[in-house]
Amino acid sequence: MTRTLNAVLAHALTAGRRCMCLAFAACLGLLVLCGVSQAATAPGSVSLDQPAYTAHEAQGSLPITIERSGDLSGEEHVGYGVKRQDAQPGIDFRTISNTYVTFAPGQSTVTFNVPIIDRGINSTPVHALAYLYGSYPDSLGANNNSLITILHDDPLQLRVTANPLATSAAATGNVIAGTRFYVDPSSSAAKAQRRYARSNPAWAKALSDIAVEPAAHRFYMWNMGANVSGQVSHYLEGTQVHQPESTVMLSTYSLVHGKCGYTATPAIQARYDDFIKQVAAGIGNTHVVFFLELDSLITAPCLSHQQLAIRDAELNYAISVLEADPHVVVYLDGGAADAASASRQASYLQGAGVARAQGFFLNSTHFDWMTSEIHYGQDISRRLGGSHFVVNSGENGRGPLRPHSRVKDGNEVLCNPPGRGLGPISVANRVAQPTGYAADDGSLWFSNPGGSGGQCVPGAPPTGVYWPAYAVMLADNWVHKIGGPHYRLTRAPK
Repeated sequence: MTRTLNAVLAHALTAGRRCMCLAFAACLGLLVLCGVSQAATAPGSVSLDQPAYTAHEAQGSLPITIERSGDLSGEEHVGYGVKRQDAQPGIDFRTISNTYVTFAPGQSTVTFNVPIIDRGINSTPVHALAYLYGSYPDSLGANNNSLITILHDDPLQLRVTANPLATSAAATGNVIAGTRFYVDPSSSAAKAQRRYARSNPAWAKALSDIAVEPAAHRFYMWNMGANVSGQVSHYLEGTQVHQPESTVMLSTYSLVHGKCGYTATPAIQARYDDFIKQVAAGIGNTHVVFFLELDSLITAPCLSHQQLAIRDAELNYAISVLEADPHVVVYLDGGAADAASASRQASYLQGAGVARAQGFFLNSTHFDWMTSEIHYGQDISRRLGGSHFVVNSGENGRGPLRPHSRVKDGNEVLCNPPGRGLGPISVANRVAQPTGYAADDGSLWFSNPGGSGGQCVPGAPPTGVYWPAYAVMLADNWVHKIGGPHYRLTRAPK
């Protein structure tokens, strides 16, 4: 009996140990399983697949992939989008508004495409930004904001020297006639017209007469900072969106700055050369008529020989760089008939490299009669072997002011003189027309009528600031026909 009881107890003890071992093993297995589960559900992240992207002008679209890591067994939610930096939506790329996407269980990537717009641009790169936001349940990874660099790398087109603007009238030597000019809806005249639309309808009507005609957008070296090419490209891209295949008038006014000769130094020359190089880079393949440096040569008589050599070097370099672009036509400052003799002005133009440009422009800051300027231009042209010219007619419809007694060193003649008017313009429905005069490519308003000449009369704003009251006076006094003293002007061959 005792032996039987001991056997039973021993069996029970053995069985108990076996149960404890099984329980411990089961517990250990649970811990192992818990460890595996914890590893499987470790926190993941959601990121863009690259910290930065590059797109070529002509590639059509840029694929961008969103990646997720960690446990893929459940869903993942994340938002994405693409917005502007210095690239222009609708011009360089198409924005992607905030878009929410859901990863299915097991899915590790989602790809979306950014449309890249090809406008034939050869210029400096611009940028957009791809971004992620609002991920759940995982957090955003390192690449949640990635810069997109859009390369404006379409090649420069071929230059047709005899017809860089591809106009129908170029066979006559007038490369402007037939081109369709850009009219800026944000010009100073257009802004003023909108400002007075309700408060002064009469002024608004007069201002609209100026605003609907082409004018020149002006660049100043002194206020553009470092990224000149980007600013030029930005402006020109916008012109082609608003008015595709239009030719844009541009001008610069940088070398006449304060006292005479102030900019004729080696240091300013280096700065100016870089400025012009960037302007040319920003133009690229755009069709441009370029009025190079208003007043740069009309002021040449006040320069020393050394200073004039620097001025000539600056202008020669500018012509070579600008006309390296395929569709740029350069006119150089030729002064005005009431400023210097034709022989002297021809000499200045020759030294500045006019032979490598389309020609020269006249009367940009004066109010001289049209017949006087055409006669003067034809005289200079003959001395230069047939160089062509353009006359600014924005303020000379009634000719210059001729007071009986000039005061303030004659400033009232050129600084906001009263009673002046718009002159004739050789443009119809934005298309440049032949002038009918030999070597005369156009009568244009590239001075942008209404800009103040300075604070020389009561109420006048500083130089260059738009003065609506003066612009209204010019429009009210508009003379549509060529006027002035009688000259035997040479007519263009038919």
